Amino acid sequence: MEQINDTESCILQAARKVFLEKGFYGTRMQMIADEAGINKALLHYYFRNKETLFDRVFKEALMQV
Repeated sequence: MEQINDTESCILQAARKVFLEKGFYGTRMQMIADEAGINKALLHYYFRNKETLFDRVFKEALMQV
C-alpha cells in the first residue's frame, strides 16, 4: 500500500464527508478545499479533478468492507 501524507489524508477525509453530505453532483472542489482547510490549488495538485478524488474515496471505502 502506498504511503499517504498528512495533507492527502486530510483531503480524503474532507472529501468523504462532503460527498456523503452533498453527493457527487452536489459537491464542488471548493467545498472540499474549505472542509480540508486548504486552498483549491493545493487540492488540484493532489487530485486533478472531482472524478479522480471520488474514485479514490470510493475505492478506499470498498477496501474497508
